[in-house]
Amino acid sequence: MVMKMRIIYKNTFDNTLTEKYDKNFPREDQFFANQEVAVVADGITRDPVGIDFDKAAKNIQEAVMHYPRPSGAMLAAKEVTDTFKNDFKQNLKETMILANENIRKLNEKYILKCDYLQNDYYGTVASAAFIKNHILHYSYICDCGIIVYDKDGNKIFQTEDELEKITRPFLNTIPYPWTDDRSRIITRRDYRNNLEMISDGKCVSYGALTGEKSAESFIREGTFSLHDGDTVIVYSDGFFHFFDNPEFIQFILHFDALTFEKFVNQKAQENYSLYGKEKTLIIIKED
Repeated sequence: MVMKMRIIYKNTFDNTLTEKYDKNFPREDQFFANQEVAVVADGITRDPVGIDFDKAAKNIQEAVMHYPRPSGAMLAAKEVTDTFKNDFKQNLKETMILANENIRKLNEKYILKCDYLQNDYYGTVASAAFIKNHILHYSYICDCGIIVYDKDGNKIFQTEDELEKITRPFLNTIPYPWTDDRSRIITRRDYRNNLEMISDGKCVSYGALTGEKSAESFIREGTFSLHDGDTVIVYSDGFFHFFDNPEFIQFILHFDALTFEKFVNQKAQENYSLYGKEKTLIIIKED
C-alpha cells in the first residue's frame, strides 16, 4: 500500500507576458496531486494561427491574439493529469504510456494531417512521483522533472533535462532562425521522438507525449531513497532557474505560501527570461 504523501503546496504561476495581454490566456501547465501521486504536465507551445510566425514573434500582442483557442497544448497536458487522476495504478511509466495513448486519440480527432507547424501534433512533457516506504518513485519525459533537497537545503537529487543536455547542441546547428518555418519543422519532425536520429551511436532526439508510439522510449523512470526532512518537488521547466537560488531554498525549507508566492512573482517581474514564464511545482515533504 502506498504511504500517504504530505503535499504542502501545488500551484501554477502564469506567464507574465501573455497575462499582460490576456488574463484568460490558456494555462498550458496542468497538475494533479493527492495523497497517492503527484504529476505536472507542460503543454508544448503551438504556432499562432492565421498570422506569419515572424510577425507574431516580433509582436507578443499579435501572437497572443492569434494563439489557437482552445489550446491543443492545454488539452494534451490535461490528458496527462486526467489519466493520473482516473487511472493511476501505482506504476508511473505505465500511466505515462496510457496518457500518451489518450493524446494519440486526441490528435486523431483534431489533427487530420500533421505539418509540424500550425497543424503540429498536440503534445506535452510531464513528470510524476509517488513515495512508498521512504522510496521516491519517479517518471518523467524531457524537461519536466523532479528535484530533492535534504533538511539543510542541499540538492541531493535531480532528474536530467535531456532536451538541454543531449538535443540542444544539435538544434543549435540548424541553419535557420526559429521564425523560419524550416527550423520548426526540422526540430519537431527530425528531433522529436525520432529513434533514428543517431550521433556517435547515441540517440540525440528529445521526447514528448504526442501520441506517437516512439514517445514511450523517451519516458524515464527510477527510484531514490529519502530521509526524514527531505523535500521533493515535481516541476515544469519554468521553475528550473529557481533551484539554485538561496532565497528559494530557504522558502522551501521554511514554507509559507503567501510569502513564497510574492517572492516568485517578484522574481518574474525582475527577469522574465529566467523567471517569468509559466511554471508549476508540487512540493512534497518526507516525514
